[in-house]
Amino acid sequence: MVLQEKTTSSSDRVSSVWLVLLVVFLVTAALLFLVLPKLDRVFAYTYSAHFQDGYDLIANNLVNGNGYRLEANKGETMIREPGYPLFLAALFKVAGYHLEAARFANWLLAIGIAIMIMRLTRLVTDDARVALIASVLFLLHPGTIICEARGGVEILFIFAILVFMLVLHWAVEKGGPWRYLVVGLVLGIVVQIRSTPMVFPVFLLFHLGLIANSARERLRAVSNVAILVFGMVVVMAPWTIRNYLLVHEFVPTATVQGLALQEGQYACQNFSSGKNYYVLQTEAGQERDDLAARLGIPSGTQYYQVFADARDEWKLNNTLLQGAKAEYVRHPALFATCVARNAINFWFLGKTWVVTSLNMLIQIPVLILTLSGLYLLHRRGLLHKMGIMLMFVLSAVAVHVAIAAEARYSIPLIAFLAIPASVAVVSIWQKCWTSARRETALDASALWGARL
Repeated sequence: MVLQEKTTSSSDRVSSVWLVLLVVFLVTAALLFLVLPKLDRVFAYTYSAHFQDGYDLIANNLVNGNGYRLEANKGETMIREPGYPLFLAALFKVAGYHLEAARFANWLLAIGIAIMIMRLTRLVTDDARVALIASVLFLLHPGTIICEARGGVEILFIFAILVFMLVLHWAVEKGGPWRYLVVGLVLGIVVQIRSTPMVFPVFLLFHLGLIANSARERLRAVSNVAILVFGMVVVMAPWTIRNYLLVHEFVPTATVQGLALQEGQYACQNFSSGKNYYVLQTEAGQERDDLAARLGIPSGTQYYQVFADARDEWKLNNTLLQGAKAEYVRHPALFATCVARNAINFWFLGKTWVVTSLNMLIQIPVLILTLSGLYLLHRRGLLHKMGIMLMFVLSAVAVHVAIAAEARYSIPLIAFLAIPASVAVVSIWQKCWTSARRETALDASALWGARL
């Protein structure tokens, strides 16, 4: 009888969790397909909820048989990693070149992300309430909703990251070289969507070496990470070979690093309260156009230059990269200043000062809850279970603070930060509930005493 009651109670909790998630999924669907289209004019052209960053242009050209290029009459491009354009191309082939199709795909991916966040949370706390709240915090975070509404890479990137993280935890728990090879193959797919996690194996090796109990375990960690990197390189090889055949240069990811570094440096050097980030980006783009003209490279005045020849694309990107590096070498203090500013920009900076203020209102409570949750996990002896995820967060922050940073780059990390944040939320709720029950009991006791 007791067993039956426990089983029934567990079944009720599971049903409640899925009911809450269903409600949240429906709410986000309503926001994406009913509310945001009506508020479209509210979004400034500097921060629109439409297709972004040229991924859709490449995808549409792929669908139309024009190859991997931004414009049909221009040369092939390397400016974007192939993962998301190929995903969009498959989507456009089925549903047509429509923003709503991308939004629907993002909504479905967000459902998968929520389920994976719950699984990762259970690996840390084994608390169903914390797992549910972590998923809800991520799904209802305004940055997540904006990313779902935009035809950008973020939601697919987050989905791939979480698949990678689950497979990595499985490999670390079970061991075995072949499992790390699988992890490397998955990381290769992630890097083909966005290349920033390429540095993560270094942070992973540091973590595994830190928790190792002997020299033999450290040597095994080095071997396993080497196998992981090999798997990543195998997946990257077709894209790298394609780029080499195109421009006869080693281009393993995309030709956007120079642009990003130059823009981050320009924004840092020319920062002022009288100029928002959108203005600084525009001016940095004009500087790139001027450089292209000096190099004799035809290029239009726009954020992403479109080239008739992919070799011109590589030449400009490499010149921007080398120029920005040389500037930092000549002025190390500038690099330190930019890193310090980017450490703040990564969490809060928006295109305009109004958007930046809104980002602060959203992100500061999340960061406070995250730090509180990490402290609670430490107190409970569970912080080590967040170790790999925290290493991934640190690796992502390290890449962006050294190059360029704005708040939208931090959104993928909310999937991990939501876990300790939800620990803090549950703790606060429990304290408030306990305090309320204690006050109710005291009031009842006082009332009973008065009657006596």
